[in-house]
Amino acid sequence: MFSAVFWDRENWARFILGLAQTGQDPYTRAVYDENCLFCRIVRGLEPAKMVLESGDFVVIENKYPVAPVHVLVLDKKHREKAQTISGAYSDKKYWDKLFLTIYETIRHFGLDKTGYKLVNNGAGYNHFEHEHFHILGGSKEEPGGAT
Repeated sequence: MFSAVFWDRENWARFILGLAQTGQDPYTRAVYDENCLFCRIVRGLEPAKMVLESGDFVVIENKYPVAPVHVLVLDKKHREKAQTISGAYSDKKYWDKLFLTIYETIRHFGLDKTGYKLVNNGAGYNHFEHEHFHILGGSKEEPGGAT
């Protein structure tokens, strides 16, 4: 069964307060690259507006949106695109879990009824090697331009 928390100010405040009270980081067991912006966002070391969190992934608003809805689905662990696309995590149902999080995010924004674009850049088109997907939607025009 899929379990997700949709983030609002109250959830974010509880998250930050909980870290402050316990002194623990819930992601210390995760693979982490201190030079990776997305790893730093997942750990709460860089600002980002959280939208949703599942067991293995977080969804944040894109800082530089190209559509009315433009969110990023980030792996909580630092897994590089070359690893994920090659099937290195297929035994862990990686893609199933990732696409379930993507689907729940699409439904959360109502994009399952109005349309969306799902983008995974790679091999030079991406700015970050940390695996992530873009979900774009919320306009009558094709978000991010025609493909």
